Amino acid sequence: MPEYYEIKIKGHLDLRWSDWFASLRLVHLEGGVTLLSGSLPDQAALHGLLERIRDLNLTLISVTCGSPSPPSEGISHQKGEHYDSH
Repeated sequence: MPEYYEIKIKGHLDLRWSDWFASLRLVHLEGGVTLLSGSLPDQAALHGLLERIRDLNLTLISVTCGSPSPPSEGISHQKGEHYDSH
């Protein structure tokens, strides 16, 4: 059963990286953080994604599983949505 994940990475990833992250939504947050969010089919997909983050030498800040968190300020590069944290 797919699970919803939010993965925070230090730094703002360029738009072209979105295809590398299992079709997750890529959002730039304040403070130089990128949020990857969306559903992954299983634990194997999560571990594969975390290995890719490691192999790209990106700094992992956090991984959460469950319901989506309240919208944070940023821009979704896949859908062009704007979020305001206030």
